[in-house]
Amino acid sequence: MTMSQMEVESAWSARQQMRRTAKHVDVCLVEDDSSVVSLVQILLESAGIDMLSVDSCEGAILALRYTQPRLLLVDLGLPDRCGLEIARVVRGWCDYPHIPIVALTASAERAGAAWRAGFSGFIAKPFAPKTFQTMVKSWVAALTH
Repeated sequence: MTMSQMEVESAWSARQQMRRTAKHVDVCLVEDDSSVVSLVQILLESAGIDMLSVDSCEGAILALRYTQPRLLLVDLGLPDRCGLEIARVVRGWCDYPHIPIVALTASAERAGAAWRAGFSGFIAKPFAPKTFQTMVKSWVAALTH
């Protein structure tokens, strides 16, 4: 069965739209705890912020090859590697030298390591939802202008 010209054009248009949509993400969340992902998704959606989530360092590196988020939120305790490695990798890429990378961590010691690894800041876990939402909104707004 062959596709008609109209079907081909429609499929091509849909694929192009997905690529455009995927490239324009406000926040990429790298978090393996599904309850945190769900909470962050609710908070960001209600603020009108587009979010993509991945659950590993490898997932983040793959996602960053196809998207260009304005902000990267990274849990430091990931299953495949330490979240600190994401900053080291991303800071070496010419496409992402200035993207804010924010650590999500419950450890003050790890927050210090995040600064040294090239993170732009950190949000302590557990976080207050309104405070988290306000912080992310301000980072995204600053990067939009």
